[in-house]
Amino acid sequence: MISEQELSEAKSRWQAGHHLFFALVQGLILAFNKFEQHLNNNDMNQAKEELDRITQILWGVSAIFKLTGDFGDEAYDKYVRQEMFGYAEGFSGLWSHDHDYLVKTVLKRFKKFFKSPPPEMKSNINKFQQAFAVMYDSHKYVCEKFEGDAPSLLMGEDAQKSAGEMIDIFKRNRMLVLGARP
Repeated sequence: MISEQELSEAKSRWQAGHHLFFALVQGLILAFNKFEQHLNNNDMNQAKEELDRITQILWGVSAIFKLTGDFGDEAYDKYVRQEMFGYAEGFSGLWSHDHDYLVKTVLKRFKKFFKSPPPEMKSNINKFQQAFAVMYDSHKYVCEKFEGDAPSLLMGEDAQKSAGEMIDIFKRNRMLVLGARP
């Protein structure tokens, strides 16, 4: 049986982790905009620095995913899952306007860039792609920790794929946009 203190700590961790995540999503949008400005001005040194900043933010997101989900299954079952279902059927982080904008607008603007990047940025891009991949793996870790083979909340109970499999699909698609093989 879970204590009230454990449950309270899990709630706080889950909520704070999501607040931090959404703040970093906004930071990524701003950093990608600066990155794009430097590219448009053909200032490769500043563009490299901004891409490195983006990479560091992605490492932070990875840590936040793991920190957010660092509590027991019982707390997840008694609070988190019910909160998500209570909010709406098919609950998803994709409902956040900022997250949706980052994924569907900002990242897509760079598809051409990542398909044929400047050679002097190869090392920076490799580090960025690595951090991006690990970020998705961290998200998958939390999903699989609590949901195992259960379907993604986004896809509903009749889904054919687990939450972890959905994360893998999103990762593969986004890595392709970023010019990397998943």
